[in-house]
Amino acid sequence: MKRRWLFWLMVIAFLGLLVSRLNQAEKLAQTLAQGQGGWILLAALLQVTYYVLNSALYQSAFATVEVESHTGELLPVMFATVFVNTLVPGGGAALFVDDATRRGQSAARATAGTLLSLVAEFSTFLLILVVGLGYLFVQRDLKPYEIAAALVLLVGTAGLSEVLLLGLWRPERLRALLAWIQRTTATIAGRLRQTTPFGTDWADRTTSEFVEAGLAIVAHPARLARTLAVALLAHLVDVACLYSLFVAFRQPVGMGVLIAGYAMGVLFWLVAITPQGIGVVEGVMVLVYASLGVPTAQATVIALAYRGLGYWLPMAIGFVLLRRVRSFGAQERSRSEIWSLHAAALFTAAAGVLNVLSALTPSVGSRFRLLERFLPVEARHGARLAAALAGFALLMLARGLWRRKRVAWYLTIGVLAVSAASHLVKGLDYEEALLVSALLVWLWVQRAEYHARSDAASVWQGAKALLSATAFTMAYGVAGFYLLDRHFAVSFGLGAALKQTVIMFTQFYDPGLQPVTSLGRYFAGSIYAVGAVALSYGLVMLFRPVLVRQPASPEERERAKAVVEAHGRSSLARFTLLGDKAYYFSPGGSVVAYVLKGRIALALGDPIGPGTDARSAISGFRDRCARNDWQAAFYQTLPSLLPDYRAEGMDVLSVGQEAIVRLEGFELVGHDNKGLRSAVNRLTKLGYRSEMHDPPLPERLLSELRIISDEWLGLVQGAEKRFSLGWFEDDYIRGSRVMVVHDPNGLPIAFANVISEYQLNETSVDLMRHRRQVEHGVMEFLFVALFEWARKSGYTTFNLGLSALAGVGERSEDAALEHAMHYIYQHVDQFYDFQGLHQFKAKFHPEWSPRYLVYPGAASLPAVAIALIRADSGDGFVRSYARSVLEARAPVPLRD
Repeated sequence: MKRRWLFWLMVIAFLGLLVSRLNQAEKLAQTLAQGQGGWILLAALLQVTYYVLNSALYQSAFATVEVESHTGELLPVMFATVFVNTLVPGGGAALFVDDATRRGQSAARATAGTLLSLVAEFSTFLLILVVGLGYLFVQRDLKPYEIAAALVLLVGTAGLSEVLLLGLWRPERLRALLAWIQRTTATIAGRLRQTTPFGTDWADRTTSEFVEAGLAIVAHPARLARTLAVALLAHLVDVACLYSLFVAFRQPVGMGVLIAGYAMGVLFWLVAITPQGIGVVEGVMVLVYASLGVPTAQATVIALAYRGLGYWLPMAIGFVLLRRVRSFGAQERSRSEIWSLHAAALFTAAAGVLNVLSALTPSVGSRFRLLERFLPVEARHGARLAAALAGFALLMLARGLWRRKRVAWYLTIGVLAVSAASHLVKGLDYEEALLVSALLVWLWVQRAEYHARSDAASVWQGAKALLSATAFTMAYGVAGFYLLDRHFAVSFGLGAALKQTVIMFTQFYDPGLQPVTSLGRYFAGSIYAVGAVALSYGLVMLFRPVLVRQPASPEERERAKAVVEAHGRSSLARFTLLGDKAYYFSPGGSVVAYVLKGRIALALGDPIGPGTDARSAISGFRDRCARNDWQAAFYQTLPSLLPDYRAEGMDVLSVGQEAIVRLEGFELVGHDNKGLRSAVNRLTKLGYRSEMHDPPLPERLLSELRIISDEWLGLVQGAEKRFSLGWFEDDYIRGSRVMVVHDPNGLPIAFANVISEYQLNETSVDLMRHRRQVEHGVMEFLFVALFEWARKSGYTTFNLGLSALAGVGERSEDAALEHAMHYIYQHVDQFYDFQGLHQFKAKFHPEWSPRYLVYPGAASLPAVAIALIRADSGDGFVRSYARSVLEARAPVPLRD
């Protein structure tokens, strides 16, 4: 709650800052309007890229001191840091430490990582600063205050480095310093009658963590080098941003002048006494550039634009992302939902559109004439075609990036590189080349997030299809041009036919090709059709989700059986061991049984395992699904784990209630049980009897039960259901305990197999089937016999299974979707007799326990529903539809 209040205080402070500096914002807008729009946009994108690289810098620094993090997670913190530093100078760095702590990482190590990132940033900037100072010295324009500021930064960087490595060089001094801080804090807290925020062992523990962080830095020089490289790259991107503004305002600038002004601006940004160097940086940059020959008016405009973009743009983004930072009360989000990945996919699609438009528009005249001197016309035309094809490919790849496909990431990186080169070759379009290069850098920084695999067999199949189609198209084209040359204005030999096919297949047009008949025109078009179909098929196969070709190995089934027998506590536990299930095993000893339908990994019930491992099993299963390009859903979950599912960002939908009969209180006496009592007494007097058979069942009985099952399936004109139910299979039924009802002649006419719920003192049934013609009340007779047997066997409760849609949407506070399902339950009975089934179970006066469908979000619900139908019906949609219509008019049993 305190952090929520802190967030709203930040909002108020931002609004106050915005009002107080509204004039500055207006001047910035007027200034930017004077420049070339394309270059201004490029400068803004480079400024955003600069902060993306700074996020990567923190990630690399954290990795060096062995703190787990991801660039996508740190990006909102990075922008929020800029926003906080504007309001509270120097307070932004604490956000990185707090964020890492809230992710379960060591606060001391996170502090060391934050210090390391600052040291890397300052150290690499010092290299650029030396270049800038050297240029000013050569131009005899170096001022004493510039040297003094540089010395301040050098001393500060050395001090930070010493603090960072104090635990490694002088651990006893660090421990003494931390102990003094701990004592002082405890004294102040005592006087204020507050508890101290530090534990009694805080100083020792923090010292130990700092020592280990220092050792990690020394032990991993490659990680340290990577951190320094990312810091230097970020500075170079910032220099490119400043250069873009020079071009935008039509001001030529040499590299020495550019670096000198940049170095002085950033230097006084870092050491100035005003927040973010406001007022000081702009003045220093104008003075430096004016002294080096840049017109004062142009230097002022460029400095204001650079500072405006560097101040207002990241601060505005930081304000927007403030709610995504854990320090201000944001909930931890799943990595498969990081917004930056979706943004990258959208920018990739936008880059595809940009490529196509650029390929269709003429190049700038002066640039084109320059290229004519160095490149042949074929290269320029080929580059234009490459840009168009790259644009089409980027549009196709954007969806794969949205789904975190690793293959799509690899292909996009390659296509962007080709795209950047093609923009330069076709017309020196360096604006487009810089934009796609910035997108390439962004995707490279996010590379760890693209972990969704494609199906290996499908990828190989797609690659073979592409190669085969290419070979076939070449052979088809050569043979066609050679044999049908009379249908064209040109006579083709084998060599000419091969050349013509290559031209058409790679460039998609040839002005010299002149078909003279309709057959010639048809043949030329057919080459394009074959190539397009092959390309589309190959891309589909490349991005196909991982398929489950064999649900589970024998070893996995034995492992799942052991877990279920040790921890199973639901009516669904037995069905998780049936042959259609695949398994995910969590490190904490839980198992999730699921089937894969399309991209939906549909789990049956909750994870089965130790209660303390439930949240971890849910999270782990979702991570596995994300890696395989699946979406996780859970069917018929219990109410107890709903908070864990919601904490993982999943939505919940009620799907019905399970009917649970308490055996101790079940009796046939009384007015309420008059109907049951009459049916049981009547069938008993007629000579009907029930008998429980223990496994293994004899073959003769198994054959009779199969006859009953076949008659039942013929009665409903349907097939076996699966997933949340069992099906008649000899081994399954032979190994089950079965209650059989015999008619007066001793002939079996109905049965139900009893299933175990393992650790729960409850039993249930699966298949309940009867012959075509049976006496009314046989099913009631069967269940009363089951209740009596279960009570004598020591069971406490008897589960009658799910009553679909019962109780859904009856409360005013239920979701709109549940109200719609309630309408279906009340008014639609041509597909399934929902109310009839519910009323049958209600005869036994059960307790009702709600069951839920847990799914990734509203957009996935249709796919989840289709996956559930496919899992239940064995992918037989038409058969399932016909069966559902007939079941509404048949005496349907409880579960099957």
